[in-house]
Amino acid sequence: MVDDQLLYRALKGHTSAEEERIIRRWRMAAPGNEARYQELSRVLEAASRGFEWPVTTPPATLEILEEAARRRAVRTGRRWRGWAPIALATVAAAAVVALAVGVWQGRRADRLAITELVTGPEETTTISLTDGTVVRLGGSSQLRFDPASDQRTVQLKGRAYFAVAKQQGRQFRVRTEGGELVVLGTRFDVDARAGDLRTVVVEGRVAVSAARGGETRVSAGQVSRVVDGRLLPTQRVPDASGETKWVGRFLAFQSTPLRQVGRDIERVYAVRVVVDSAIADRTITTWLADRSLDEVLRIVCAVSVATCAHEGGVVTIAGS
Repeated sequence: MVDDQLLYRALKGHTSAEEERIIRRWRMAAPGNEARYQELSRVLEAASRGFEWPVTTPPATLEILEEAARRRAVRTGRRWRGWAPIALATVAAAAVVALAVGVWQGRRADRLAITELVTGPEETTTISLTDGTVVRLGGSSQLRFDPASDQRTVQLKGRAYFAVAKQQGRQFRVRTEGGELVVLGTRFDVDARAGDLRTVVVEGRVAVSAARGGETRVSAGQVSRVVDGRLLPTQRVPDASGETKWVGRFLAFQSTPLRQVGRDIERVYAVRVVVDSAIADRTITTWLADRSLDEVLRIVCAVSVATCAHEGGVVTIAGS
């Protein structure tokens, strides 16, 4: 029998030669079968990207509403207690509406000009850059970047949370009035106001250079401060993730092991998460903004080819 769970395993490359032959025959048996296979392939691809819109062209309001309505239409409306990966098809759009909050400025010539994303005092929005890096931009903030450039560099005024995509040998730079941050792949929170710069590293390491001299390396669980362009001593914080509560219901993973994914879900949704040790080292890359716990578990377990169950405030993530 060919069901959605088997098809998801095939799309993730986790099927045997015999199962691949069965799926091949099933796809050729009827046009509807092939259409279902392609539909699940598109859904899984969208999940790995976090449902982002390309940053090169902001979506029109009508497009946003139509896409959100289309994705909501596939919801079952039933109370959920546990899934295998087949439930991914019910996930709603994660970032499509969030991108409409920001104010886009830019124009096209032979290539796209510098793009600027601005938020109001009470606005929070999420954007996925062309290199796969995800940025959660806080209120009264400004992010500038060139989506057509080969350089992975952004300019920030205000607050942002970064989940930087890892690219071998390619550094990612965040420039502010108070100084510059350089990373290869990590997650960190930046608050840049005038000549002040505060950086909290959640995962990985960041090199911080102050505008008026001085450089330091900040590791996970540490905070760096630049005041009036001058670097202060690095300090350790009891809970680095707790320093980023302003992002709300937001999760961003860049080749993140499931054990860490579970801890992040615990922090954001106040539940206990138990990850099977046999799959704890599996990694996923995706992001989710302003989603319910049910939707988060659906997509995490689909992308990681795992089985999730949620009962009595305890979430279990096990191998499928």
